[in-house]
Formats: sequence, structure tokens, C-alpha cells
Amino acid sequence: MRERTLCAAAAAVLSFTALTGCGAPKEPETPEEFHAAMTARSVVSTGNTARLNRVFDQAAAGQDVTIAYIGGSITEGYAAGAQSPQCYASVSAAQFQETYCAGGTVTCQNNGLSGTPSILGNLRVFDEVLPPQPDIIFIEFAVNDGKENDYKVGYESLVRTCLEAENEPAVILLFTYMENGHTCQDQQQEIGAHYDLGMISVRDAIVPEMEAGRMQWHDYGDDDVHPTVAGHALLGEFIAEYFAQAKKAKKDKHYEIPAETLNPELDLNGKLYDAVSLQYHDGDWTPGTNSSRFPAGFVYQKDGKNEGLTFNVTGKSLFVVYKKANSKDYGMAGVYVNGSLAGIVNGYGANAWGGPTVERITTQESTQEMNVEIRMLDDHTDRNFELYAVGVTE
Repeated sequence: MRERTLCAAAAAVLSFTALTGCGAPKEPETPEEFHAAMTARSVVSTGNTARLNRVFDQAAAGQDVTIAYIGGSITEGYAAGAQSPQCYASVSAAQFQETYCAGGTVTCQNNGLSGTPSILGNLRVFDEVLPPQPDIIFIEFAVNDGKENDYKVGYESLVRTCLEAENEPAVILLFTYMENGHTCQDQQQEIGAHYDLGMISVRDAIVPEMEAGRMQWHDYGDDDVHPTVAGHALLGEFIAEYFAQAKKAKKDKHYEIPAETLNPELDLNGKLYDAVSLQYHDGDWTPGTNSSRFPAGFVYQKDGKNEGLTFNVTGKSLFVVYKKANSKDYGMAGVYVNGSLAGIVNGYGANAWGGPTVERITTQESTQEMNVEIRMLDDHTDRNFELYAVGVTE
């Protein structure tokens, strides 16, 4: 694979040289020059541009373009307004329209979902993101993921599923960053390099500015995680810089998905099931939840006979998506697969905020039908539990 990654210093020098029109490298001196250098640093790699060049050509020919964004609350637009014109997804789609389109329309397809990691994104992507056949897909889960292997598997599975889509979209990775330094950029960047993808980093851009005293966190962040409106605008600038660098890069003619994966066992062909798509026996569980994003889940009816919710699904791995709340009114449920207890999920979390949580319950040796029963633990039958969905992968 050809090396396309620009180190931060080189990117800054190249951008500033272009800005000044000088042939010799010159260190930034003015606020505008430092800002230009910061924006240039945000581009980790342009990646293989073959798929993106096709989209540039499509836009120049006056055809419509769809840009999809999947991620957590930053992508959804928290602090700027959920899916509002001021969130970075809307901003960057509008910039693409203005810069590259000759008559066609750019559709911003925002699939952000607050508080969710790439594991859940991988279960959502096949039904929610890919059907409209987006031309470009941005993936943003660097602050929502953890460092454990399950997140690495989930992220690579999501990346590969997007790349394998029938319409061959361009896939670009966006690495966000928290005030305390948390980001999964390093592990996700390794995956991006393996697949030779375009990559954009908030950390690489803003941390040198903060260390130099030219910028403070509140210039970007509304809290310790989410960008302000100005921060969303800055993310839009980083994406615009990526597009500009990719447009100028050597035009790749072909892109081939690597035959080998980084993680030996990926979770592919993810699917979510709920009360609409399952055939089930509800027992002491009632279809329908209070969640606007998972309305067709199931709610446990406490103080009954604790009769389980039962159904069959086919897959290799089984996941459960449920509500985790900071309330001890929520209890624990057992998940039984083919008659044996496979996992326990806890609806209570001391630091939970009431959003969706996803857990892997089991991974079989091969794809097979699984008989699943979910019922409360015997000493938790007086507690609440909301099951949003179950997921399977192959």
C-alpha cells in the first residue's frame, strides 16, 4: 500500500506555503496562518481517492450526491442542535454542495445516535445507512468507543461493511477527541491505514494549539466532549480541508478492499430485530418503549409471573440493546440461548444517562438458529427493564 499519510508538521508547512505563495517553508506567524496550519494538520491521510474522485466527477456533472454520517452524539449534533444546519454534518454537506456541485443537490443523511459505540453502529448500518446508497460515508466513533477488543472488532466490521456496499461508497474516518484526552484514534487509525482510507483528526489539529496557548478547550468544546457551534464549524473546516487535499492528490484509478482483515473474526451482516420484525412470545413483556429511536422494543411488566420473552434468531453472534439508567428501579435480566444462561444484562448504571447500551451475549462457532429467552433474575422481578432490540451478526 502506498503511504499517503502526511505528518502534522509537513501538512502545516505545505498548507502555509500554498497560502503565502512562497516556495520556501515558512513558520506561521499570524493568527490566520496558525489557523491554516491547524486545519492542514487535521488531515491524517487522504487515502486512496478512487471512489472519492468518482463522486467529484458525479458532482461536477450536475448529478445529485448523498453524504451519510454515522456516529454518536457529536454526529447527531449535540450542542449545535440535533441534525440542525449548524451541526458539522450539515455544515460539511453544504460546503460540498457549494464547492463541488454544478447543479445537483447534496443530501445530508445524518445517522448519528447519541451515546452509542461502533458496535451498535455496525448493527444499524445495513438497514439504516446503506439502503439510500450514499456516495460518501463518514464514520465518527472515536470518543464513544472503548479500548477493548470488542470495539476494535465492531469498528473494523462497520468499516468493511460500508466498503463492501454494492454502490462502492467512499469511506472517510473522523477521529474526535475529549478534553481529558480520551480518543480511540490510534486503534481506529490502524484500521483506516489497513484499508487505505481518508482520515481526519481533531486531536492532531487542536492539541498543538492548546499546548502553545493559542487555543483553549472552550474554544472548541461546549462540555468535555461535545463541540460548540463554533466547534462544529471547525469540524466542517477540517472536512473541507480533507476534500481539498484529496482533490489535489494523485488521482487513484482503482480501489480494492484488502482480502485480509486486521481482526481475524469480524461481525458482518449485522441486523437488529424488534417487535416489528420478530416472531415472539411476549410473556410478561409488552411491545413498545418510550424511546423515540427504539419505539418497537419491549418493556418488562414487573410483579407478574416473570414469564420470559422468547423468540428465534439466526446468526453467529447475539447482541442485546437495552436502556441503562441511573436508577436502582432498573434491574438485571438473564439472556438464555438454547436453554442455557448466556449472559446477564443490568439496566442500572451509576453513571448511566438513560440511553441505549449494547452488549455481546454470545458468539457461536458458526451461523445457526438460536432460541433466545430473556427474563428477569429471580430477585429482580420487582424492577424495571426496557429491551430496545436484539442484534445478530454472521
